[in-house]
Amino acid sequence: MRENFSYYMPVRICCEAGISKKIAQYIDGENVVMICDPFLYNNGVAKSIGDSMEGKNVVYFHDVEPNPSCESVDAAAAVAREVHADCVIGLGGGSSMDVAKIVSCLTTNEGSIYDYYSGGTRTLQKRQTTLMCIPTTAGTGSEVTNVGVFTNRNTHVKMPMVNQQFWPDYAVIDAELTYTLPPAITASTGMDAFCHAIEAYWNKESVPLCDALSMGALKMILENIKTAYDEPENKEARSRMIIAALIAGVSFSQTRTTGIHAVSFPLTAEFGASHGTACSVTLPAFIRISQEQEAQKMLTLAKYLGYDSVDALADGVEALMRSMNMPVRLHEIGVKAEDLEHITEVGLTAAIIQLTPAVMNKETVYQLLKSIL
Repeated sequence: MRENFSYYMPVRICCEAGISKKIAQYIDGENVVMICDPFLYNNGVAKSIGDSMEGKNVVYFHDVEPNPSCESVDAAAAVAREVHADCVIGLGGGSSMDVAKIVSCLTTNEGSIYDYYSGGTRTLQKRQTTLMCIPTTAGTGSEVTNVGVFTNRNTHVKMPMVNQQFWPDYAVIDAELTYTLPPAITASTGMDAFCHAIEAYWNKESVPLCDALSMGALKMILENIKTAYDEPENKEARSRMIIAALIAGVSFSQTRTTGIHAVSFPLTAEFGASHGTACSVTLPAFIRISQEQEAQKMLTLAKYLGYDSVDALADGVEALMRSMNMPVRLHEIGVKAEDLEHITEVGLTAAIIQLTPAVMNKETVYQLLKSIL
């Protein structure tokens, strides 16, 4: 256990059923830009939250796509600049919240995201605009991290951007927003949260606070995800899942993620898998390989979660995924044998892969992927 570490969490967390209709109290200034995807705009969820902010001028940018592109970021930033946004709200899953993070900075920083990201040479200056994130899924944890993940359409590469200006001022946790999540989204986002928690736990940069947070989040997810999947209207399961996702987010905000997320980037950018699916499809394999350098720590976790061994934990997670109709083999998301070398190469370009408690090189990553083809 590491005894020398630092821990920083500047986000104010507001958790209450229905609190998304009470957020005006946290916003100074009148001009608000709410960033969401077309679904949340068209079904009225975004508008209902906007209408609750009496006295505010709320403008909507509702063209965020899954795995958001740099072009979407620039389009949203143009809207925020035009209205001189005092507050930018990211409403939705990780895509909308990530876009809101960079847009809240670009409101008063000139230029394109390309000037600051993926080879850009400019540095973001201190953010002047309030940033609020409101998750509508129980999974991404983006509401409590300083990471945004964007896709460069020019290179077809999806990579994370880490910046101190990306810490939200407010994370608004409202379980009511998850009551209507379809089962498939409940499963994929819930297992994404599981990945966040376990990657923070076995991470080479893990600290005792993260270990405790991750263990609690993992147990809460295992106890509630299948109920939320089978019984979408179960308010208790929904509430516990969004809190577990929040806790997992706080944990990995301190450590970053590891090999699971590194390999997920090409699976989403090039094979069209959702983020949660792209992560969880390799999860059981990474659980097994984590024993290479963290055998005792992983055994402690397995037993805490009710399994006799780490391999039994991996088997149990795979069975859980199957019970929710999630893919557990790469070919199920369109990957072929001839794709494995390229996926390996792209995954290894992400520095976070070396935070995995196992040797991560071209041979070991290729063999891991081959074992789950």
